[in-house]
Amino acid sequence: VAVLAAAHPAAQAMTVSPLEAARQAGWRPYPRPSRSWPAYLALLCFVAAPFLLMVSPSIHDPVQAFSAGIAGMLLFLLGLSFLCPAIVSGASRLLGRCRGAWALERTLAADGLRRSPVRAGITVATVVISLSAIFTIAAFVHSVRGSLLAWVDQMVTADLIVSSGARTAGPRNVPLREDPALDFARIPGVQIVDLYRLIRSSYQGRPILIESFSAKRSARVRTLPMAAGDGAEALRAMAEEKGVIVSESFQSRFGVEKDDRLELATPSGAVTFDVLGVYIDYSSDVGSVLIDRDLYQRYWRDPLVDAFDLWLAPGANEAAVVQAIKERYGDRYQLFVSTHRELRDAVVNIMEQSFVVNYAVEIVAVVVAIFSVINTLLASVLDRTREIGVLRAIGATRDQLRRVIVVEAGWMGLVGAVLGLLAGGLMAYHHVAYNTKVLTGWTFQFYYPYGVAFFCLIATVFICLGAGYGPARRAASTRIVAAIGYE
Repeated sequence: VAVLAAAHPAAQAMTVSPLEAARQAGWRPYPRPSRSWPAYLALLCFVAAPFLLMVSPSIHDPVQAFSAGIAGMLLFLLGLSFLCPAIVSGASRLLGRCRGAWALERTLAADGLRRSPVRAGITVATVVISLSAIFTIAAFVHSVRGSLLAWVDQMVTADLIVSSGARTAGPRNVPLREDPALDFARIPGVQIVDLYRLIRSSYQGRPILIESFSAKRSARVRTLPMAAGDGAEALRAMAEEKGVIVSESFQSRFGVEKDDRLELATPSGAVTFDVLGVYIDYSSDVGSVLIDRDLYQRYWRDPLVDAFDLWLAPGANEAAVVQAIKERYGDRYQLFVSTHRELRDAVVNIMEQSFVVNYAVEIVAVVVAIFSVINTLLASVLDRTREIGVLRAIGATRDQLRRVIVVEAGWMGLVGAVLGLLAGGLMAYHHVAYNTKVLTGWTFQFYYPYGVAFFCLIATVFICLGAGYGPARRAASTRIVAAIGYE
């Protein structure tokens, strides 16, 4: 990679005339605009990227489809990076025309950027790539968090969830019999008690989950986030034992749609059910089937319960109900009692732990961008040593030279931030709406993180301003005689 990166500078160095180098002046004219290879490569990338994004949905293998989508996004980002020198050249003109304080400094900064668009463009491209990666991760985390919390609020409407051995129904909890349900119903303040059961099964030779609860008891207080069909109607039909509801990941894995017929293997033999709808479920990506408890017991002949969902009467004392359950049945059944808020907080905690590695990637991207800005500005100061000496000789102060370099740094940061947020927003939307769906079968809602976007914009500009402080001090400390005589 390093050798390939050095190829273009090496080719440019070979074209330098010794005579012109010896006649090096304190100022160089603007480079003549020309259609160079970066523009052609950018065009090629912008043509190839949409093609890959359009072709990827037709690829049947999820990993290959995901890879094609990622390649399309990377080509888009690469094309934008190739355009950065041209964008910097145009943006420098805008900087020179701005009105306000530091007019002289802004004019000189714009002049310096226009005469070195490739060098400044590479720095801006680095900022764009770093910021787009940071913002893509941030928008993905924000969207997943928003989708999960909305799902928990819709899917888990019970005020209390009671289970044994673990706080959630799953492989770690201990199944119980139905007996405690009658006792729970007698506790003052408890209005509805439903029984939930989760088992592992298979469909077409692949693992799935069978989940059951009594829709007859809880249909009027439950809600289902639906991907296809109406949740209330599906729950009513489920309570009438008219069929089952499948999860979105089940739909993606097996191609089962609403109103299809589904044959499941049960201890009583193969049974065919109508599919009443498709619901959103983020708890598992293997695929789940929801069935009414009476129908489940009829064919699976399983009396066990994994969790008891309790809805309290309006005005009931939640803490008193929890205390009563723990005192009467906690030791006997080793019960865990979770409130809706506790379950919601547990989801957030698990999610934050899952994204710790992503935050480390963001820090690395910021460090790379900072060093790129510092490197570019130091090279710019070294390349313009004679020019800086001439400016000092005709009366430019040290403070003015410092401001010139800092303005350059801030402007590159602003341009990079705007382009990075643009690229990051597009990449994040594609990653949330498409890539995650391909790999997991889950559909996440895209939540644009406006607060994060504003923070990234401001932080990028200030980070670049800070990165330009060292080179600015170096430029201001240049001695006039030594600078004018610099070769």
